[in-house]
Amino acid sequence: MSFLKKTAKNLEWSKMGAVTMPGTQHRFWKWVRLLLVAVLLGSGLTVTTATAVPKPLSDYDLPGLENQVSLTSLDPMDVVQLIEFLAHRGGLNNMVIGPGVAGLTTKLKFDKVTVGDALEVVLSVNNLAYEVRAGIVSIMTDIEYQNKYGTSFYDNKLIKSVDLKYADAARVALMLEPIKSSIGTVVADPVTGTLILIDTVEKIAEMESIIARADLSTVSRVLPTETETFVLQYAEVEDLEPEITALLTPDVGQVRSDSRTKTFIVTALPHNMEKVKHLVTIFDRRPRQVFIEAKIVQVSLSDDYRLGVNWDHIFQGIDPRFSLNSVSSPGSISSVGDAVAPAATLTYKTILGNADLSVVLEALKQIGETKILQNPHVAVLDGQEAVIKSITDQPYAEAQLESGTTNVVGETVTFIEVGVTLAVTPRISDDGMISTTIRPEVSSVVGSYQAFRTVPIVRRSYAETSVMVRDRETIIIAGMIENSKEKVQSRVPLLGRIPLLGMLFRSTSDRVQSKELIVFLTPRIVSGEEPHPLSSDQVKTLKPMRR
Repeated sequence: MSFLKKTAKNLEWSKMGAVTMPGTQHRFWKWVRLLLVAVLLGSGLTVTTATAVPKPLSDYDLPGLENQVSLTSLDPMDVVQLIEFLAHRGGLNNMVIGPGVAGLTTKLKFDKVTVGDALEVVLSVNNLAYEVRAGIVSIMTDIEYQNKYGTSFYDNKLIKSVDLKYADAARVALMLEPIKSSIGTVVADPVTGTLILIDTVEKIAEMESIIARADLSTVSRVLPTETETFVLQYAEVEDLEPEITALLTPDVGQVRSDSRTKTFIVTALPHNMEKVKHLVTIFDRRPRQVFIEAKIVQVSLSDDYRLGVNWDHIFQGIDPRFSLNSVSSPGSISSVGDAVAPAATLTYKTILGNADLSVVLEALKQIGETKILQNPHVAVLDGQEAVIKSITDQPYAEAQLESGTTNVVGETVTFIEVGVTLAVTPRISDDGMISTTIRPEVSSVVGSYQAFRTVPIVRRSYAETSVMVRDRETIIIAGMIENSKEKVQSRVPLLGRIPLLGMLFRSTSDRVQSKELIVFLTPRIVSGEEPHPLSSDQVKTLKPMRR
């Protein structure tokens, strides 16, 4: 526990009625207040104006304080009886009078004054204090109040912080010594150029007037600055420079930087330099990476699985160490162009446990012919986007027209990318989980349009979702089903091959072939300290991978 927290805790114990020593309590709290001011200065906190003036009784929600009372007494009156009389007239049924309250009042005369005002005057004349908690008024002597809270009930001192721009704090503090009152205190911090004024409102106003005349731009003070050079390893100069500048004292600290060498030269006060070092240590860290292994698989669906792979059925017969987890709120496919499978919805699942995907691929073969189209590997920084592509460049001829006419004078060949594109953005959480934002896009040629030349019509389907997985768990993206029609010829053996006559023994029909594209993504956290999961000749960069 820091000193500041310990001191604050001691304050609370005293307020709760801890053991006190009346003979030394007032002096003790005086030194505690001064020490707290010094700690606040050293911690870089701003001390705001505060007052110890008690809250008037009229500010409390106590019924009857606004009642008027008239009272004349030419003889001394017991102060306890007088307080009880005023409380009765004001309807204050909840009141406690401390054992130290005693004495006699002198002559008094009240003529149509409120009970609250009369009670405050009586307490003030007899040097008595009060506090209100939960609607209960407690009356005590000022000494008892000091023993509880470390300050007089009628202490009207303020605490104010003044930041000097030019003058030396110690020199200005000497100038203020003759000005402050006997109960006032001036604390100076030459390093930060800060003055703490503790005095009455009037005296603080006088001292502020003198400070304004002394703190001129023609006056300079020598400050113990330090200069350090920082060479960044990972962070960027442009990102850190504004953060460092915000930590420095204006007109004292400065930053010089070189983006080419990623170097900072910082001049600052000692306590600010410590903040700069801490900031650089936090931001200039080796970034974590995520190594993503992807498998893009195409499964030719049999008639029994025309609607897609039944994953629950697939996982029933494989290694029991692996289990399947459905991801909530999967993204639906949004299509541009004629939908080949208009009812398709992307399916997102995760394989719990470090699954051997070869086992899963073997299980898929019972659905139909299974082909691995791509097996790319990508290393990406935490929070950055990686793009994985399994595409084909579809060429088509584009006519060149003569200017101002429709005459075709030539043609150029243009390529359109069709296939699968995956944009993956992994983010590593503090507990080691990986939040992965996935944007799959599937495109295919579904027809053509005849203009000057034949132009392919491309269907594009896309979606976006976020999946949370553990390190080395596998994400399955399925549901990308493409239906295509193909001509199938049936014939009678031998007879179907006879010219002309064989037409009687042959038949042609249309067959719909369904193929589902499945993507397996396995992210793995790479700290940068460990060797890369793959050798250098195996690691593929973020270049598009074509088939």
